[in-house]
Amino acid sequence: MLVFGWVATILSLLYKLPQIVYLIRVKDASGLSLVSMLFQTVSYAFYIAHGATIDDMPIITMGVVSCIQSIILIVLYFHYKRPKKKVPVQEITA
Repeated sequence: MLVFGWVATILSLLYKLPQIVYLIRVKDASGLSLVSMLFQTVSYAFYIAHGATIDDMPIITMGVVSCIQSIILIVLYFHYKRPKKKVPVQEITA
């Protein structure tokens, strides 16, 4: 049934919104994995291609919107990531 595809699509589109809002609110991306977000973005590109191949609008919609959400998270990651603290190098004197 088509309704199951649209319900799954809507639920899939909602689960990243709290992460995006939280990241904007706390302005700290230290808890996010860039590698994970990159893999998700690539996987959504494949969902889009798959949905286009089988002409399935719920899959295409989920892929496009989820891909956009992942790209937003990646942009926010780079915007809010904190630089690593540099440990000062001490001179060794003899």
